[in-house]
Amino acid sequence: MKKLITLTSAALATAALSTSALADNITDDLHRAESRYHALAEQVESQGYQVDELYSEPMTTSQKLDVVAEKRAELINVLDGLNSAN
Repeated sequence: MKKLITLTSAALATAALSTSALADNITDDLHRAESRYHALAEQVESQGYQVDELYSEPMTTSQKLDVVAEKRAELINVLDGLNSAN
């Protein structure tokens, strides 16, 4: 019984550490994605294009990652269009 309690405690501790590490990773991913987006947004705005707000409503971190990726792709298309027009 003591071994079972020890093994269960070890498994729970490992799971807690893993979950924390994954949460840090997704948060880091979001910060990197937002930084890339904002750098691209500044570039597009410097050419006279108005960029909308990144988030319009509360959402989870993974949803934010999806929104950032989608809006970044849109900005890349806009930037390509602006550069080809010049």
